[in-house]
Amino acid sequence: MDNSKYEIKMNRYPEKIISEAWEKADKTQKPVLINSCELDFSIEIDGRENTSNDIVVSFLLNIREADNIVQEFCKNSFQHGKFDIRNYMVSLEWITFETDKVVMGYWGEFVNIELRAIFSIKNGVWEKIDIYYQ
Repeated sequence: MDNSKYEIKMNRYPEKIISEAWEKADKTQKPVLINSCELDFSIEIDGRENTSNDIVVSFLLNIREADNIVQEFCKNSFQHGKFDIRNYMVSLEWITFETDKVVMGYWGEFVNIELRAIFSIKNGVWEKIDIYYQ
């Protein structure tokens, strides 16, 4: 089987498109859905009532970097693992804002897996707390 066409992609969520999607989203809904036909993504944002809009915007403006950290984790897991690269390919499906952290939920693109990435803001900088497969 030729797996060379499969790769873990970086820089998937440009801040400008994400912030525009957030601005346009219907924030009366729970969860809030942000999407882009241009980039073919749809992400549910939940728990935003637990935090300020500034925190939500701050995280979304750093989503490319956060997602790249997750993608790097997946790439390293593949390089040190024994499975096909498709077992490590994930798509961001939802983001939940909790009191002191943000949880990003990913689903496998080809296999039935889930991954969680947890970030927290310290001194104005978003930091990775943990990333793990469910």
